[in-house]
Amino acid sequence: MSEFTLIHKSKQPRRPHFIPEWAELRGFNTQAELAIELEADKSLVSRWYNGSSPGRDWQLKLAELFKCESDAIFRHPDDDWIARFFQGRKRDEIDQIKKTLEVAFPPRKTA
Repeated sequence: MSEFTLIHKSKQPRRPHFIPEWAELRGFNTQAELAIELEADKSLVSRWYNGSSPGRDWQLKLAELFKCESDAIFRHPDDDWIARFFQGRKRDEIDQIKKTLEVAFPPRKTA
């Protein structure tokens, strides 16, 4: 265990997240609106928007507000939808879904 871990064991490691995208999806147009809804300090929300990762307690509050799982804030909302859609499906069913999507939406040709 590193010295950092012992001294700062409650500090959340920096981890890329999609809080701004989730907030926008749920209709929060400003950081201030999000802070008010969470009853959080505006500077805390600002730090998240600048790349800091929320602590576990805040992850849970954000997930409740955004109506998602707490780990979902670390995925783009579109990726989260896809992950939940495929969750629990068998490999052959996933392959069939992919083929159906590829027929319905062929890859775009790049210039």
